[in-house]
Amino acid sequence: MTADHATAPTTALARRFADRLADLGLTEAQAAARAGMSTAYLRRVLELGGDFDPPALLRLAAVLGLEYRELVAGRPAERLRTADRDGSPDRSPLIGPPVLGELTETECWTRLGSNGLGRLARTGPDGPVVRPVGYLVHDRTVLYRTSPDGVLAPGPGGDAAFEVDRADTGLGEGWSVLMIGPLEYVTEPALLAELPQPPAHGRWVRLTPGTVTGRSIRTPRAS
Repeated sequence: MTADHATAPTTALARRFADRLADLGLTEAQAAARAGMSTAYLRRVLELGGDFDPPALLRLAAVLGLEYRELVAGRPAERLRTADRDGSPDRSPLIGPPVLGELTETECWTRLGSNGLGRLARTGPDGPVVRPVGYLVHDRTVLYRTSPDGVLAPGPGGDAAFEVDRADTGLGEGWSVLMIGPLEYVTEPALLAELPQPPAHGRWVRLTPGTVTGRSIRTPRAS
């Protein structure tokens, strides 16, 4: 744990955060500054959990190099231990090759949920670029924040590709969703008033997908 923690972590989320800080050699103040919040607000977010301010946790996950679900719910092994205590997961051995399936468009949007961490790919001045982004879903579009002069800002380069995937090796399951479409700045005053304020000089960008595809993967288990 870093030296500027005033108190010991009191929640599982706070413990995961503190452990990751130690791994990265960051202080609490450094992480808060990089995520665009005060240390007092950071502690409040960690105390109240994922339902309090998901966009703030998305920024923290990006700072820590974690997926949103990893920060909020733990890595697969941790989730398995928790579920095992409840008697819920299937612990029978995995057998046979993975089975691929197609997701419907509705299932793709369901997998994305209301927010999370994904990847955006597009062609920039120096060639293809791929960057992680924290996203929100609004009316079957994907919203994210970037700087106007960044490689993920709307501009020349054609459509962008947005991809989210999840895999749980312990359960032998996973999925991947890919959306392709044009980018534009969010300009509607009413919508901007509802969205969290971007960091300094940042703007909200909308991807409106013209193509939505998804795949599931599942490894059979012994009966």
